[in-house]
Amino acid sequence: MHIPDGYLSPSSCATMFGAAVPFWTVALKRIKKTFHTRAVPTLSLFSAFCFVIMMFNLPLPGGTTGHAVGMGAASIVLGPWASILAISVALLVQALFFGDGGITAFGANCFNMAIVGSLVSYLVYRFLAQRSALTSSRRVVAAGLAGYVGINASALCAAVEFGLQPLLFHDSSGAPLYAPYPFSIALPAMMAGHLTFAGLAEFVISAGIVAWLQKADPAMLRSTAPDAPNVAPVKTFKRPALALWGALGLLVLLTPVGILAVGSAWGEWSVSDFADASARQAIAEASGNIPAPAHVPAGLERLSSIWNAPLARYAPDFVSNTALGYLLSALTGVAIIALLGVLLRWRWNGSRRRNFIEKTTRSLLTAAQDSFFAEQVAASNGFLQQLDPRVKISGLGILIAACIAVHRLEVLCLLLMLTVLLAFASRIGLPVLATRVWFPVLAFTGLIAAPSIFLTPGTALWHAPVLGWAITLQGLRSAAFLLLRAETCASLSVLLVLTTLWTQLLRALRFFRVPVILVAILGMTYRFLFLLLRVATDMYEARESRLIGNLPPNQQRRLAASTAGVLLGKTMQLTGDVHLAMQARGFRGEIRLLDDNKLRRFDWLRIAAFFTIACCAIWWGR
Repeated sequence: MHIPDGYLSPSSCATMFGAAVPFWTVALKRIKKTFHTRAVPTLSLFSAFCFVIMMFNLPLPGGTTGHAVGMGAASIVLGPWASILAISVALLVQALFFGDGGITAFGANCFNMAIVGSLVSYLVYRFLAQRSALTSSRRVVAAGLAGYVGINASALCAAVEFGLQPLLFHDSSGAPLYAPYPFSIALPAMMAGHLTFAGLAEFVISAGIVAWLQKADPAMLRSTAPDAPNVAPVKTFKRPALALWGALGLLVLLTPVGILAVGSAWGEWSVSDFADASARQAIAEASGNIPAPAHVPAGLERLSSIWNAPLARYAPDFVSNTALGYLLSALTGVAIIALLGVLLRWRWNGSRRRNFIEKTTRSLLTAAQDSFFAEQVAASNGFLQQLDPRVKISGLGILIAACIAVHRLEVLCLLLMLTVLLAFASRIGLPVLATRVWFPVLAFTGLIAAPSIFLTPGTALWHAPVLGWAITLQGLRSAAFLLLRAETCASLSVLLVLTTLWTQLLRALRFFRVPVILVAILGMTYRFLFLLLRVATDMYEARESRLIGNLPPNQQRRLAASTAGVLLGKTMQLTGDVHLAMQARGFRGEIRLLDDNKLRRFDWLRIAAFFTIACCAIWWGR
């Protein structure tokens, strides 16, 4: 259903883009009024979900393939306007980075799948599920039918757009300039697959997600069910959004299944297919045994190369294994969408200018929340939390050394997957790793790695349309090595910090013969900074509560200087208080620590297991 470049005339593309703009405008206005920043991750989640679902190809009648879109589930959970934006973002990422759907046909693809699919699905769901309870089985059936009708409405729009091209745009001899087949062929060819397998897949996905949400968190269905009886829903999952992200991660790992279905989708043939005898035979069989034009339509050939996607057809050139390339493409697409969600949330939060006091207070509160979060994670009953701190320092340190030593991308990917599994086993979700590790490391390391993509000599894979710079295979490999090493090492380090209480981590340092005086200084500094943070937060909150409105810039500077002076005085006072407290507890210049217990047999076995994994990784990745 993704219309490629060249299948629609420029005037048709402009018309469809113009038809989509009003819906995008209304959707943005509705989102700003009804959504808040906490809902942005949910929008990003469903955008990534739709992206991944569209990578699962299904065999259709005629030897072609198709896919579900996820429009039914997105419109039911998010509402039609948010669903329009979520699916549009997924389609934009597909077109720009993977060549799935054309750049010129972006407006048409969004109109068909994001706009028509979302609105039709929402209307069908509201009509069939009206006045039923949120946990009613009628809503499950209504959701399935909504997805089924929505995807077929989208396919119908695409079929109409295909069929109009040879009727309106042809040369003097009557040969089509763009899409080659008229209504009589395009309509049954498109609808046959979507009325059967693709539609049924959309039915199952929409109904399944609604049925799961009815048990996990029915409140997520409330926004599109204003007429449902007001019965307080009961959560059976503490963090349903986290479970949805986990399900999305599982789908990403299963994406290589999507390439098992062979054949192209109808109407998505490349220019080379028209010159290949076997491909022409497959086109004819999928089009009612009507042969394709003898020559490639002139307009299609001209527009088909207007944009060369860097990861075309979800098959990176620097990865020889097709399944691994498909999996890396899925990971890349989800990461891009998640990054866009983070940027949108940051932009949304920063749309209102805050004064010095407010920004400082929020920064201090954020730091305090991070400290409490780390303590809560370290005190939970996860896999790494149960290990001796000395085992964690040794084991994770060995894995970090292995990440630095290996020289194969596959092994680095496996080590990163092992890190993610350790995080899940330690009750640390993907959003935590993404916001605290992956995105910051990607932003910092990406700036360092980006020039190597263009400057490293080697086999040219893609040329930038305007600048003409060549992306080389060797440059991509070197950038991928740097990024994967940095992401994996940083993730392992954060796991060590988040799963270990600070006091236990300090005691474990003595096992590695760190001087006692250094351990004591680190412990005192941590406690002092935490106490100072609390004092500073209380002071700024008290000052903010006494201010009304925004101060002029000169008064803000004076207030900042006076606040820094007061905070410095409180720091000196705290230093004296800490020293007096230490003397009251018997401190006379000599630091004493309790001896650590000896490592048990199972602790040594765990260290040996980490060492074995690291050695295997180094041997395999040599």
